[in-house]
Amino acid sequence: MPFLVVKHLLKKFDGIVAVNDLSFEVKKNEIAAIIGPNGAGKTTTFNLISGVLKADGGQIIFKNEPIFGLKPHAIAARGMVRTFQNVNLFDNMTVLDNVKVGSHKKGHTEIFGAAFRTKTFKQEEAAISETSMAVLQLVGLEKRAPEMAGNLPFGQQRLLEIARALAGDPEILLLDEPAAGLNAHETAELATLILKLQQQGITIVIIEHDMELVMEISENIIVIDQGNKIAEGGPLAIQTNKKVIGAYLGEEC
Repeated sequence: MPFLVVKHLLKKFDGIVAVNDLSFEVKKNEIAAIIGPNGAGKTTTFNLISGVLKADGGQIIFKNEPIFGLKPHAIAARGMVRTFQNVNLFDNMTVLDNVKVGSHKKGHTEIFGAAFRTKTFKQEEAAISETSMAVLQLVGLEKRAPEMAGNLPFGQQRLLEIARALAGDPEILLLDEPAAGLNAHETAELATLILKLQQQGITIVIIEHDMELVMEISENIIVIDQGNKIAEGGPLAIQTNKKVIGAYLGEEC
């Protein structure tokens, strides 16, 4: 049974079709990639799936339940968390506090408990801090926990954003161009991290321009061009697909 099902997804902006009749499935614990030329509709697709944008048509089914039309926080509460193309951290907060923000959906203490720092509130805060440190250790940033997030080098800011998403305890993680701006060493470390997350049972869907990374870690690749799916399959099939080559090189096939 597919973990995530997208059926006939449609999105228009002022009459221009950005995503057109897009359908694909992601299996549980799979690493899937969505690739395509600039402007193909990849990030728009993520925005539709995660509830940031409202689709004009189609279905989105996650864990056998429709999530079409739900708000982002409601989708996140069901176990789907995403990162964004542009790093968006709280620069004037510590690395640890940035991750703790991602744990907000786990918190149950009401305003009264927070205001008067009840025993339950303190226990909850301690649990969130412990979980957040564990996530930082997973991505290799535990030693930077007390530092300001804005002082981290760009590659580590990328990792921190992933850590913040992981703090939400996702079952499926949508990564929007996580390797953008990374050097070769950082990209290799990112690949290792993504494979580690898969081993821990997290399903991954990645948008990425780094084809070496995509081909190394992905089990299924969806290729879209001008909002349309033009190919889907494993790395070898995609590398040799004439439509894919044509879309990237601008050739007639």
